[in-house]
Amino acid sequence: MKLIKKVRRGDARALEELYEANVDGLYTFVFYRVGRDATLAEDVVQETFAKALKRLMDYDAERGSVRSWLCTMSRNVIRDHLRAHRRATELASMWDRVDETLAQVFEALEQAPLSDEVIARAETRDLVNMTIANLPDHYRQVLRRKYVDGDSVQSLATRLAVSEEAAKSLLARARRAFRETFSTLCHEMAEVN
Repeated sequence: MKLIKKVRRGDARALEELYEANVDGLYTFVFYRVGRDATLAEDVVQETFAKALKRLMDYDAERGSVRSWLCTMSRNVIRDHLRAHRRATELASMWDRVDETLAQVFEALEQAPLSDEVIARAETRDLVNMTIANLPDHYRQVLRRKYVDGDSVQSLATRLAVSEEAAKSLLARARRAFRETFSTLCHEMAEVN
């Protein structure tokens, strides 16, 4: 308890002693609880000590040793890190599925209307809907008519009252806008998550 009192008063040497006396035991406690991930264990230990320094006034010697107080505190830090790690893994897995789906969508966009199987995938629907919603109206219309409704370039040209070359050009610009918009949305979503 004397050491804690000194640390509370701002004694740097006491802080160093407190750290040295507890870091190895805390690391061992954390290491096995985070699946033997050394980097994650180091992060948890560092964050636990940082939280402990902010909460030194909460320490009560009658409730247990400094080491048990740190171990108890580390459990919450571990939970937070594992939850974030799990979420990051889930997001990475989701983006892998999205990337695979997107590659198929782009390939399909170059060749023919999207197949029912590709359209039926939740990832595809979410991607396409989110991206198309952010396109200018004339691009949305031409992409929907070509790739959802299955209109030919000739049919599009007739509907739009333009030449087939102009319809092809509009379709090419719409596909490029789709790709660029999708890429932008991916970056924005990755930054948010």
